[in-house]
Amino acid sequence: MTRWSTITRKEVRSLVTSRTPKIGIGLVAVVFVVGGYITPVTVENPAVTSVALEDYDRFLRGIVVFLVPLFGLLLGYRSVVGERVSGQLALTLSFPYSRTDVVFGKALGRALVLVATIAAGTLGAAALVEYPFGSVSLTTLAVFLSATALYGLVFLAIGIGLSTVTASTRRATVLTFAVFFLSAVAWPQLEGYLLDALQYVNLAGETLPDWARFVYGAEPTLLYQRVMDAFVADVTVGPYLGPSAPWYLGGGTAAVLLAVWALLPALGGYVRFRRADL
Repeated sequence: MTRWSTITRKEVRSLVTSRTPKIGIGLVAVVFVVGGYITPVTVENPAVTSVALEDYDRFLRGIVVFLVPLFGLLLGYRSVVGERVSGQLALTLSFPYSRTDVVFGKALGRALVLVATIAAGTLGAAALVEYPFGSVSLTTLAVFLSATALYGLVFLAIGIGLSTVTASTRRATVLTFAVFFLSAVAWPQLEGYLLDALQYVNLAGETLPDWARFVYGAEPTLLYQRVMDAFVADVTVGPYLGPSAPWYLGGGTAAVLLAVWALLPALGGYVRFRRADL
């Protein structure tokens, strides 16, 4: 048995038995399930018009893009720094555990909890969408579940990255909510300002050039929405997914970039954590 697997099991056990994390996990799963219960009500004459996951995505996405990032960040932001401040981390490292074991074990344990929570909520919702008048495509369900879980893992990785590079829980908390505010509130409002700036230096016309649209659209929430539009909602219009859009603005590229986001923040934090003076 590997050493990091012991830490992984400890993390999972701690999250599912401690009161506050357990309540948070339950609330996230319940929101997904309740969305599946309400979705048929939002469809006109569901007995005639079959309810599908596309309707569920349309109804719930506005909630998901707030709930899932917050869930991922809160799962990750105290994972390392909390034990560092309390002295528990120094005690753990006095046993035959390396810093790699600690970071990898914690990241894997929390990732398992996040994915299991989203999977349980999504599968419960799919059952409610299917019954009694719905029709759920297994392919669409797999895409929805995979993309949403990956989206959550991105913010878990960011939370863990912040936890490894900070030495106080207060700083980690401030940075965590700054990231959430930037992603959920500020970033969607920046497109117009970016266009104005590029027009000022004569780098854009009436709309963003494709290269600038790629840079602006590389933010995790915009990437997630593009993946869902392309592979769940089947959107084929617009500057990203329209017939004249370049390939690097499409849903496939967005999925790849989302996977990169799920790795780099935690890896970057780990590299700095290895050299940190505890």
